[in-house]
Amino acid sequence: MKLLLPFFLLPVLVAAQGIEFEHGTWAEALAKAKAENKFIFMDAYTTWCGPCKMLNKQTFPDSVVGSFFNSRFINVKMDMEKGEGIELARKYGVDVYPTLLFFQADGVVAHRAAGFYPPAQFLDLGKTAADPTRNLHALEVRYRNGDRDRAFLRQLIEARATAYDPRAAALANEYLEQEKDLNTPENKQIILRFANDPMSKAFQFLVQNRKAFEPQITEGEVTLFIDQVFQNYLQTQPVLSPDQVQRLYTVCYPEQGDLAASAYRLAYYQERSDYANYAASAVDHFKRFPSENSKELGEAAFLVSENTNDKTLLGHALGWAEKSVVLIENDGNRLTQAKILAKLGRKTEARKAALRSAELAKSAGADDTQAQNLLRQLGN
Repeated sequence: MKLLLPFFLLPVLVAAQGIEFEHGTWAEALAKAKAENKFIFMDAYTTWCGPCKMLNKQTFPDSVVGSFFNSRFINVKMDMEKGEGIELARKYGVDVYPTLLFFQADGVVAHRAAGFYPPAQFLDLGKTAADPTRNLHALEVRYRNGDRDRAFLRQLIEARATAYDPRAAALANEYLEQEKDLNTPENKQIILRFANDPMSKAFQFLVQNRKAFEPQITEGEVTLFIDQVFQNYLQTQPVLSPDQVQRLYTVCYPEQGDLAASAYRLAYYQERSDYANYAASAVDHFKRFPSENSKELGEAAFLVSENTNDKTLLGHALGWAEKSVVLIENDGNRLTQAKILAKLGRKTEARKAALRSAELAKSAGADDTQAQNLLRQLGN
């Protein structure tokens, strides 16, 4: 015979309670927050966002998270691509998803973050957001009031970074500029995360002290970081002068900076069809950095020969063309050689070079029209 226990002794199954989200308008959420003197948490999401779906599945249903958020916040979910979410996205600068916004009862943004957070980390995020001494708004007020304590600045840098605020890098560089010792673990970590200005003291410290970072990052990763900063600077800055680019190369690649900058100078003037400066820069370039590249020498000789009648410059171009021929002879560099010789009035030599260009073109199955035209001009 079974004994039936009184119902009050039976175990009671209580469903885990996650975050309870409001279903009204944004104005209604603000009014409720003000009436209950609570913060607002807004999950700014889109329907196609993968991390948004992970929050819904893994984090928002958590009972511990729900207990804290339901007691401290008015919780709102807002699709940033529909209805009033479109205007809210514009107003609050939401351009990554999910963005996690925390508001004071008066509607001021107290804190923000972005991306997926598992339950424990999300709970910590909520506690920070609800703390009027630790949230991003409080930290920004302290900063505006002149607080420049080192530990505080690191805290604000991290808070901005969590919010995907681009000002995090600017603040990090400001902080690092004032640091006397950049070789501390904390400062090296900040450099690796935020030193995106190649002209900054922090970035130059990284370039000059690569070995100091190797316990935290491999040599190859340091090189990749430098390359990314270099390319980003080139792409985001207004048109740089050759001198500015030379400085950039020298800073980022001190071992090869002068060579790279000099090559860029040639490309810079060529792109702008500024052949007077191109010719002068080419003379300087090959004097300082003698080339063993037949194609490079041939192209420089061709560009100068096509765009100047200056005998001195043509003399330099002839030297490059002749070296190009010695390295790898082809109909193109022989033709360039012939044209330069013709401009210099050395017709016999020019005719010989043009004949050789035509011969090479025929044997390669290429067009020898230009060589034949030059031969006729020379009195074939």
